[in-house]
Amino acid sequence: MLHTIAPQDMREMERAFLDGTGYPSLLLMEHAAQAVVCALRARVAPGSRVLFLCGGGNNGGDGCAAARLWLGEGGRADVWLLKSPSQLRGDAGVNASLLSACGASLTVLYADAPEIPVDCAAVVDALYGTGLSRPIEGAGLSAVRRVNESGLPVVAVDIPSGVDGATGAVLGEAVRAEETIAFHRPKHGHLLFPGRAYAGRLTVADIGILPDWDGAQGYDILEDEDARALLPRRAMDAHKGSFGRVLTVAGSEGMAGAACLCAQAALRSGAGLVTAACPFPVLGALQSAVPCATARVVTDGPRLGEDAAPALREMVAQATALAIGPGLGRDEGTYKAIEPLLRGDKPKVVDADALNLLARHGGEVGANTVLTPHPAEMARLCGADVEEVLASPVETAQELALQLGACVLLKGATTVIAQGEDVTLNATGCDAMATGGSGDVLTGVIAGLLAQGLSPMDAARVGAFYHGRAGEAAAAALGARATTASDIAARLRIE
Repeated sequence: MLHTIAPQDMREMERAFLDGTGYPSLLLMEHAAQAVVCALRARVAPGSRVLFLCGGGNNGGDGCAAARLWLGEGGRADVWLLKSPSQLRGDAGVNASLLSACGASLTVLYADAPEIPVDCAAVVDALYGTGLSRPIEGAGLSAVRRVNESGLPVVAVDIPSGVDGATGAVLGEAVRAEETIAFHRPKHGHLLFPGRAYAGRLTVADIGILPDWDGAQGYDILEDEDARALLPRRAMDAHKGSFGRVLTVAGSEGMAGAACLCAQAALRSGAGLVTAACPFPVLGALQSAVPCATARVVTDGPRLGEDAAPALREMVAQATALAIGPGLGRDEGTYKAIEPLLRGDKPKVVDADALNLLARHGGEVGANTVLTPHPAEMARLCGADVEEVLASPVETAQELALQLGACVLLKGATTVIAQGEDVTLNATGCDAMATGGSGDVLTGVIAGLLAQGLSPMDAARVGAFYHGRAGEAAAAALGARATTASDIAARLRIE
């Protein structure tokens, strides 16, 4: 499992390691440079001309060391410096001096950056590291613009210059990299938007810091083996009752598809039995589209009303986990029907219209609850603006989770899952999933995992992981524009 780290924590941990072990800091820089050159080898032909942008700090020192190594392999290196080699201090100064002695082509930028040589094959961005706290200006900004206008592949050293390593915010303008080489651990800003869009492919490189010296907190990032390890084993002699019973409370007249997608996803996530509670107008679509689920009409009206409450209470008693919200509508009567379910302690996922009703009524949720809002729904729940949610997704999710005592899954290109002090970032998925009904599929997946015994936090993060993988598979088969939520549900593969 990967764990992000805050830039400040990384600096403190690195200093403690160097002071405590006597490990040469210059050797850490050399390891960093080797990782950058390894990335270059995969992108350009041997002997190619590469432009290295080097700032005045240790990030620039990494770039100078990488340029020296590239020269040593027979490549050509043009180096743009924000300071002259004599002005650089410490390890950065050592590497700049070595580079000068190797006969590299050095240009110190005092004003506007020159044109990039036409025969350059790639750019290494080592202008600013993860400690940048203000917008880039002057010669550095001119260099960033030259690089972005060039269209050349860019390898960023630790983080694209201009991206805040702690938040992912872009400080004015930033380099758009094709690949970013993160050192030791990914930083928060590599995964959070908009920084993630600037980072390109993320490669995490070991630079020699021993694991025993790394006790810094961070956000979890599940990988395939982590998600598999969290799934419960399936016994050879199991029966359908062994894997839980999901009750979906979803759908209304004109929104039968939401109920179908949710129920289908719960089945495909491994739940043994799925029952759909629905209004009469949804029944025909459910029985036709999801024949492996049972359905029960709880009202003759177009959507759930207070009259459905007795039947729902009876059905909840037989269920292992609940999925509440997709396509329900936002009538007052609907809230009265589902309010006892929201307040109960039965494991459940609350999504879509149920979230909007919850926000309107300021209600509470019982234990074992996963809330799955998108940014607009999160803004309603928190009484905030969508821009505030997008600017601080982790903090917003954590605050709501603490307030309600629930697990909160804030949907997005990077999904944030928070409960208590625990935070997981999910980076699976793609733009093909920006389609109606995709969230209904996620709701069903999480409910199915809850029914199989996973905790709310684990069900949410494993569900988000495999939901994203299914979206990637659908896009690979059909293309992003042609992918629908049904295609995502059909490609769920949880094992």
